[in-house]
Amino acid sequence: MQWLDAAPAILAAALVLIGPGLLLAWSVGTRSFALVALTPLLSVSLIVVAAIVSAFVGMPWSSLAVFLLSLMVSGAAFTVSRWRGRPKANRLVGDYRALYGLLGTLLAAGIIGARLIYVFGRPDSISQTYDNIFHLNAIRYILETHQASSFTVGGMTGIPFYPAGWHAVVSLTSQLAGTSIPVAVNATNLVIGAVVWPASCIFLCQQVLGQSRLASALAGLMSAGFGAFPIMMVDFGVLYPNLLSISLLPALLALGIQLLKLSVAPDFPPALCGVVLLLAAPGVALAHPSTLMAFLAFLAPAVLMVFFGSWRQWRLEWPQSRIRAGSWTSILLAGMLASVVAWLIVRPPAEAAFWPPIQSPLGALAELALNAQMDRPPAVVVSAFVAIGTVLILRKPKLWWAAGMLAMACMLFVAVSSFRPGRVRDFLTAIWYNDSYRLAALVPVAGVLVGTCGAFWVARRMQEVVQDFENRRPVAARGAGSRVRTTRGPVWVGAATVIAIAVLSQLGGVSYSANKARTSYELGVSSPLLTADEMAVLNDMQDLVPKNAVVVANPWNGSALSYALADRTPILFHVLNDNATLNDRILLDRLREAGDDPDVCLAVRALNVTFVLDFGKQEINNGSHPAPGLENLEDTGIVTKLSEHGEAKLFRLDACK
Repeated sequence: MQWLDAAPAILAAALVLIGPGLLLAWSVGTRSFALVALTPLLSVSLIVVAAIVSAFVGMPWSSLAVFLLSLMVSGAAFTVSRWRGRPKANRLVGDYRALYGLLGTLLAAGIIGARLIYVFGRPDSISQTYDNIFHLNAIRYILETHQASSFTVGGMTGIPFYPAGWHAVVSLTSQLAGTSIPVAVNATNLVIGAVVWPASCIFLCQQVLGQSRLASALAGLMSAGFGAFPIMMVDFGVLYPNLLSISLLPALLALGIQLLKLSVAPDFPPALCGVVLLLAAPGVALAHPSTLMAFLAFLAPAVLMVFFGSWRQWRLEWPQSRIRAGSWTSILLAGMLASVVAWLIVRPPAEAAFWPPIQSPLGALAELALNAQMDRPPAVVVSAFVAIGTVLILRKPKLWWAAGMLAMACMLFVAVSSFRPGRVRDFLTAIWYNDSYRLAALVPVAGVLVGTCGAFWVARRMQEVVQDFENRRPVAARGAGSRVRTTRGPVWVGAATVIAIAVLSQLGGVSYSANKARTSYELGVSSPLLTADEMAVLNDMQDLVPKNAVVVANPWNGSALSYALADRTPILFHVLNDNATLNDRILLDRLREAGDDPDVCLAVRALNVTFVLDFGKQEINNGSHPAPGLENLEDTGIVTKLSEHGEAKLFRLDACK
């Protein structure tokens, strides 16, 4: 399959991530580039809420459920805004500055999109990683059960709740495009990484630098210049839900900055901004709750800065301001308490946060300084701009919140990657499973903002130097009409800066991340999750096995993907199952004894098993979870071989009729 063949799926993914939220964003008064940046955020919120509501009322999951909810919420928002009087937009619909943000997004989309296409290789490739067993099968589970609620998807493996925002989005892409699950996955991730992420970053940077064309272009380039995100999230894990939630995070932070009145280019009055923030938060929370906790942590420096700045003003006008000071202090304390409670609750079970530290604190700081997290090569150009931006921000007290955001991201990475296991490390980072990769991916959120400030300052200084040179040139040397001040030189300098950063930012960490991630999507004779031979058997399975058949398969060797890739149901959908039964264990351990052991036949009939997949002993992550009941079945006389490619085999079970 070629990428041109995947165009309908890519367009469907774009429609899913843009369509639902566009009407709502417009209804609440969003205009200019904010309309572009906030639409995916609101779309994901509508999708996750529609998934829960549709499951609750018994409505089959489809784009219709999302459309109806979008229509109702948008209608209510429009009615309320008309009743209260629509606030005057700070920027008009046709404001040409919105085009700068769009052009910056397109610039980044070209770079990131090319990288992701290189990583995926083919539109129907799959990530050969541990977590992808769950992700792919969860999408099939949604399509089969017609439910995408975060309270039902986990039922596939017997857990009561799983944040299924990403899975719901991909399921809609698959439904709309009528394409396979792998194609829908790659198409959706392409749109998330190449469009949603840079647009979100540009919107955050506009809160500091405004909507100039240079700032928008540089922000887009910076979003493409970090090896830790977005590419690392389609490599390690694989952490697709984090890819979606982190891509939305900068836009959510931008709303928080506007709510605190720290933005140089606000799109909403504070009250309306708060409403939009509340509408957007569910999307991030149910894409992955840990990213909502990152939002609280990253916004905390800005909240404290505003509070203490206000407190100084209150002290100057104490008799008139004491009630206000007391009220806001109480609100802050209540918010801090609620945040701490959420910080302690919104985390996985302690036994799941098992990842150890990987380096010393000095090593962690060195990686951060060079943007070389997780052993990636240094991103020299990007790191230089981040360093320059940090110095500039520290010289401007009104922007200290941006430095605080970066400091918070760095502190969390240092803690997870270098602190000793214990209560302090668990308190700070167990929300992210104590996993260094997940927190390394959060650093670019703040890094893009600070790095763009640095790049913008350098570009403007270069433009000023050229402009000054142009102004100092003798009139005769400038030619006819030269008495009018020229701006051609600075424009060319800005363009040259953009081109230079576009090229240089792709060296080092980004190239390494792309090359490393590409190996995770290669299908070969020894691929870690599913080999080429095993894929061939799954392809044969679609013709040889009835669609409603149940298959015995060891999930650790990749055969559980018969569900996602061949639409045939295995007895276990993932390697971790809270709903595994004694019958499942009997079949995996003793199926070959079906001719002599009546308990085996009881298990076969209880599970309605009629076929067997044997993908050998190679397991994901070099695991060892043998299924002796499936070994050498052709020697037992209880099966008929239907397909064989290498060591991968498909059998029909003849015993226990």
